[in-house]
Amino acid sequence: MEREPLSPEAEALWRNLWEVWQNNDEDDVVLDSSKIGDLEEKIPALEGRMKTALAYLQRARYIQYRSGVGDDGIEPILYDVYEPRD
Repeated sequence: MEREPLSPEAEALWRNLWEVWQNNDEDDVVLDSSKIGDLEEKIPALEGRMKTALAYLQRARYIQYRSGVGDDGIEPILYDVYEPRD
């Protein structure tokens, strides 16, 4: 499957999401405000643009997520991340 090339920020987000998902044994991960805040600290260029970046990664076929209800209201729930290949 051919995917669109990623910007450095989107690539960093994808790889970080892969690690988060792997650390959760490939189970669903609720991307609550604390997890999104952690990702924004690691990738400052995406501060305030995280949900847009998630939507782009999904459209470009790098991740799959759905919206769900978490502690802070409607939050993204990550359920699949396609493995980065170097």
